[in-house]
Amino acid sequence: MKKGNKKLIDVEKSLKDIRKSMAESGVSLPFLLKKRLSRLILNLMNRQSEFGLFVILGWQNKWNKFSDVPDSRQDIYAKHRINVLEIGKIGSRHNIESTINFDGTILIDKKGDILHSGLMIEGLRPKEIANEINPGKFKDLSEQFGFKEKVHLRHLSAISASYVFKNTTVFTVSEETGTFHVFEKGKIVYSR
Repeated sequence: MKKGNKKLIDVEKSLKDIRKSMAESGVSLPFLLKKRLSRLILNLMNRQSEFGLFVILGWQNKWNKFSDVPDSRQDIYAKHRINVLEIGKIGSRHNIESTINFDGTILIDKKGDILHSGLMIEGLRPKEIANEINPGKFKDLSEQFGFKEKVHLRHLSAISASYVFKNTTVFTVSEETGTFHVFEKGKIVYSR
């Protein structure tokens, strides 16, 4: 199916593939949350083009020292928290789609409550993590982490975040290529 020149994503097929890829992940977040967040992002990718996204599911307050708010106007969830399971059932004023023009990360706790948006995640040290996960000689960090193509900071930070922040699932959308990735434990568990 196409929308203009853009080929639409088969969301249901992608969700089945995501379920298979996460079957043995060992990340104990409820699959319902992972599935709902994946569905929201994939549907958004069908509606919008050329946007980037970085979402950490399973965020814990003890990691707040790794986050910073460069622009408080982008942190729309600090005062208006919603749960990813409720998006679509309530008004769309504070849904994930309203954050696609923001820089930074969306943080969601293990219950699905969206805590913050537009945050910088600092101090992850992707090069050290890549050397720990997959030591050896590589042309760049993209190759060392196992990406099929060169990726930029959002994706390197996301895969690193999935390793540093234990028991999280991290999602990205590439602004440049429209690629959707899901990361757990420092590994790419799904790529589309």
